[in-house]
Formats: sequence, C-alpha cells, structure tokens
Amino acid sequence: MKERYIEQLMKSYPALSREVLQDIISENLISPFIPDLPQEIITEAQAIITALYEMREMPTYRAHYEGLIAGHGLKDPGNKSIMMSYDFHVTHDNHLKLLEVNTNASFLALGYELYKLQKQSLPVADFTLDDVRKCIQEELRLQNKNFEGPLKVAITDDHPSEQRLYIEFLVYQELFKSWGWDSRILDFRQLFEGFNPAFIYNRHTDFFLTEPDSALLRLKYLNRDVCLSPNPYEYLLLADKQRMVDWHATGFLDALGVEPSRKELILQSVPQSADLNPSNAELLWAERKKYFFKPKNAFGSKYSYRGASMSRKAFDGMIDQNMIAQEFVPAPELTFQTPEGPQNFKYDLRCFAYQGRLQLIVARLYQGQVTNLRTPYGGFSPIKFV
Repeated sequence: MKERYIEQLMKSYPALSREVLQDIISENLISPFIPDLPQEIITEAQAIITALYEMREMPTYRAHYEGLIAGHGLKDPGNKSIMMSYDFHVTHDNHLKLLEVNTNASFLALGYELYKLQKQSLPVADFTLDDVRKCIQEELRLQNKNFEGPLKVAITDDHPSEQRLYIEFLVYQELFKSWGWDSRILDFRQLFEGFNPAFIYNRHTDFFLTEPDSALLRLKYLNRDVCLSPNPYEYLLLADKQRMVDWHATGFLDALGVEPSRKELILQSVPQSADLNPSNAELLWAERKKYFFKPKNAFGSKYSYRGASMSRKAFDGMIDQNMIAQEFVPAPELTFQTPEGPQNFKYDLRCFAYQGRLQLIVARLYQGQVTNLRTPYGGFSPIKFV
C-alpha cells in the first residue's frame, strides 16, 4: 500500500523525491482497507459542524468569552482556521459523537490523494484542493490583505522535518508553489529570518503562543502583521476542550439564544464533559468507568486515559491538572480480512471543514486504546459511503 501511495503522490507532485517519500512515509500511515458507512453520516456530520460553527459566530457566544479572551491577551484577528477538523465516533445506531474539535488537524491534502488512489467517490463531490487556495485567499480577505501576485506563504511547526507527517508539509509546499506562491517550510522560531510571509499555515501546537520561543510570532499575529491560520483565537472559541464542558453546562445554550433544534443536536452529539477538580474528584472516581480523561490543551492522545483501566494513583495525579472527564464513547469496530486472517479494527472519523462547510472525511483505523498510526494494516483510509 505504501508503494502505491508513493506512486500517487509522485503523479500529483512530480517534484517530490521518491527517496525522501520512502524514508518519511511510515508503513502504517495508510490502511489498505475501506470502511463502508451509510450516506446519512455525511448529512449528520455537516449538520453538527454547521450547528457548532454558527454558534461560534453568534455575538452572544463571542461576548461570553470576552473576559477569557482578554485573560489570554488575545483579540479577534478577523480570519478563521483553514484545514481544521471535527473528529467523531460512530455510535451503534450510526449517529455521531464528537471527540474533539481540532484546529491543527492533519491529512486533508493527503486524504484527498488517498481517495484518488483508491478510486472512491468524495464525500463532498465538488471539493478539490483548489478550495484550499480559495480558503487561504478568504483568510487574507478577512484581514483586508492583498493576495494578488506571488503570495509569500510559510508552513510552520516545531522542527517540521522531524514531524511524523512531514510528508504533508512537503505536499502543501508543492501545492502552494503550483499556484505561483513563494512557499517555504520553516520552524516557527525561524519564520521571519530573511523572509516576510503574508500567510502562515500553522501546525505548531503551542496553541496560545505562550512559550518564550513563540513571542515574536505572537506579536506579529496580534498586530496582524501576518495572517496566521489556525490561530489562538479560533482555538479558544472551538478547540479548547473546556468548550465541551461549557456547551453542556445547564442553561448555557439557552442563554446564548441557540435555537431549539440546534441546541438539541449539539447536546446529542457532544459527549457530557466535566472539569476534574477536588470538589468532584470522589464522584468522578466512583463513576470513572463511564469516562475518558484527557487534558484540555494537549493534542492527539497525549496523557489520555480510559477511566476503567486507570489506577487511583494516576487519577489522583490528574486532579487540578487542567483535565476533563469526558463521557466514554466506545470506538466502533469493523472486521477486515488480513493476510493473517480476520481482524477487528477500531476507527474514528476526521471531518475537515472551513467556516462550517464540510470538505472531506477520512477514517483512522487502529487497534488498542488510541489511534497511533502504529497498527499493522491500520492508518488513514478513505470511506465508501453507501
């Protein structure tokens, strides 16, 4: 499967080096299997994404967080977040439960190439990677920036060439160059060394730009010297896991003025979540089997624990550590025939969107407790919607 995928990438981006692709694409990045899911999943994903994004756009919603925004030293930069995702589990009755909103999501471009390789129909028929160009131009327009001519674009992360999905940065660089843009992959510490990007595609996970090394980027972001996407403001409004606690708080959606049908959809699709603190620790410990515990501001599966398998010592160490207890939603499972025989694989769905519009859906197949891209025959996969 790896070799076929390399061929696909080489066909779309001839400037990529086959030798480099061989080195940086892991054996378990791409799954050979294709889940079959009902077409209604697409409709429901779009409805949930629309409901959450339209809530984010409500003046009452943004006003509610004015103090928190100010406390983080932030302000509305005008632009939003490109290539973000809403990640879901599918329930036993084929409905969706939100795992998290992810402003720094990976695999949109790589997922698009995967659909082409596997000759599967796209979930959103009219989506193309040219939509990414239009999204970036819209981000610049929202900041009243000129995007005519050879746009200077940076793709940034912490030591990007060492990231597991460095291949995606190379693909975006080639995609941006194909549009006539000056595109460079840069460590976030070196963004402004002899280069003055107008737009920065940000994959660095210092979400609020509070680390000392982020100071210059933070300053230029706050001054709107650059258009940073995704950015801390969007992360605070949608992706900070504290928001999932807020959305379920008694009276929260009513106070905002969220219409009843949208309120019902949000409450149904967002798992119950609670802060883990000394006041509720004993109750949450007693009911721990019902929960999955995760940090509010980490990424991936870092420091996340299934309550049913957690020791008391580990639990006590989490109290007052900015953790949430989230209703445990078991991962769905599918059986596929491997060379070693039939095997069960868990999966989740990554639904990419921009400003509330669904763009692409990919699955992540895995075995074990969390997605880790280390499962033989696991990895990212397109989906056949039937």
